[in-house]
Amino acid sequence: MNFKTTLSFTIAVLSASFVFGQNHYKIPSQNKGLTINLEGFKIERQSYSADSSAFELSAFNKRSGITLSIFIEKSEQDGDRLVCRDFYWSKAEKSPLAKENLKKYETNNAAMIEHDTKEFNGMKVNYHSVNAYLASADYWIDVHVSKTGYEEKDKQEFEKVLKSLSIDN
Repeated sequence: MNFKTTLSFTIAVLSASFVFGQNHYKIPSQNKGLTINLEGFKIERQSYSADSSAFELSAFNKRSGITLSIFIEKSEQDGDRLVCRDFYWSKAEKSPLAKENLKKYETNNAAMIEHDTKEFNGMKVNYHSVNAYLASADYWIDVHVSKTGYEEKDKQEFEKVLKSLSIDN
């Protein structure tokens, strides 16, 4: 294999890791990071704040129609994933979007909030939303997975992403 072929192969493999499979995103100024399965998602945008204290990512899975976002930022106060969830949810619940079938629960890795919106501005939307909140040292992580036109068959795709979440060294 010549150098050009080897280089092209290496670039292709590295590029694929950003579109498919397990992805790892470093928490700014720490040796830890978030691991998440983004198989089938295309990353539309990812960026760090100017001072590298925050990270943001948005992605879309064209096949399933699921949208995903990740926010990693310095925590507003001391606290674990439950405090993180309460902090962010106190802001989110003020939005004008109706929140039906509200569920709060915890998994091994995250504090979760799940809800539906059946209609918005008189239109049927069947919007389903899950926020997973994680905490590490003085950083909080919000992973938001959602879909308009949600059906029960979409639950497996949501779970694949949400069950993959972990904070790793």
